Amino acid sequence: MTSSSPESFDRRFVFLLVAQAGFGFSHSSFMMLPKFLATQLAAGPAEIGAVVAASAISMVVFLVPAGSLVDRHGRKRFLVGGAALMAVSSAAYVAIDAIGPALYALRIVQSIAFAAAWTAGAALCVDAAPPRRVGQAIGLFGLAYVFMGAFAPATVEAVVAASGWDVAFVIAACAAAFCAGLSLFVREAPLDRASTPHVPLGSILRREEMFVAILVIGLLGVAYGCVVNFHQPYALRLGIRELRIFFIANACTAAAARLILGPWLDRIGLRRVALASLALYTLVVLSMAWLDRLGLLVIGLGLGLAHGLFYPAWSGVVLEDCPPAERGRRMALVQAGLNVGIGLGGLALGHVAAEHGYPPIFALAASGLVLAGLLVAREAARARRRIEAVAAGGGL
Repeated sequence: MTSSSPESFDRRFVFLLVAQAGFGFSHSSFMMLPKFLATQLAAGPAEIGAVVAASAISMVVFLVPAGSLVDRHGRKRFLVGGAALMAVSSAAYVAIDAIGPALYALRIVQSIAFAAAWTAGAALCVDAAPPRRVGQAIGLFGLAYVFMGAFAPATVEAVVAASGWDVAFVIAACAAAFCAGLSLFVREAPLDRASTPHVPLGSILRREEMFVAILVIGLLGVAYGCVVNFHQPYALRLGIRELRIFFIANACTAAAARLILGPWLDRIGLRRVALASLALYTLVVLSMAWLDRLGLLVIGLGLGLAHGLFYPAWSGVVLEDCPPAERGRRMALVQAGLNVGIGLGGLALGHVAAEHGYPPIFALAASGLVLAGLLVAREAARARRRIEAVAAGGGL
């Protein structure tokens, strides 16, 4: 007889989070890649944008099939394999000395690794979550990446200053190897696929609510990638040399949002939280134009709070009434939409920044968030009408 209640998180969930922390460190170490490109390889904004786009777009290509594979063949093998692949590819960066095919190839391999490990981990997270706490569970799962989103870049910057980039890349490889080893002991609950017929991916994509969900997260990805990737060369141009404060501030507020407000996400209403956080997100992205006055601390705090609330809330909306056999694909589609925005946004905005400077790209990204807010408001209104219709029907 178990001592945990049906509405509590069990040890399987906690063990999974610990394993994901290792992968999160490795993955988040490469949030400092724009600085490596700018300082070691003399890359400009257009080149940085191209590298970001190659990574994000290739991740999209692999996320969707990864979701299907995870749903049909189990989670654990893809979590272990993805982490192992991340370890090997991270170590290979010690051989990179120019922007060329080898760099792009490594970014693609890392995209495959992330697609497998993240999708499997997210599906395992939802499998282990109590039904009424899915939004909170996604937020807690994301904490492994949020915390490492601060700790890893800060560690990389300190290690690079003391020992150089090669040591930083090796440490990232070791963190991924830790995840692979620990994930061998993750327990995977058997899924009853016989009771849930397989739904083709095309059928999921043709649903209007899924299309809207992907479009919203894609617009958010443009804004998120704009701030995370281009604050680095912009800050360096402004004479700001230490960038770690942005990542630390971002992670602290994102973690606080998910830990303090996480239990209330489902109670307040996932769509309400999404709308409110999008409004804050828009203000933060616009504020990047005044980075020289506001500083990286303020921007990082604002982005962490906005993203820390929006992502789990919107993911919870996508997973409402989702059968287990679709969870991997739905989570993969959400992450794919985010990376489409990051990739295409990075490519386009990088060229705009090269021609017109950095401030205009933040205004463009913020305008996309306004459109996303309108779509979320429309979807929230439709959800209210569905609830009212069900209530009216139940009263007959």
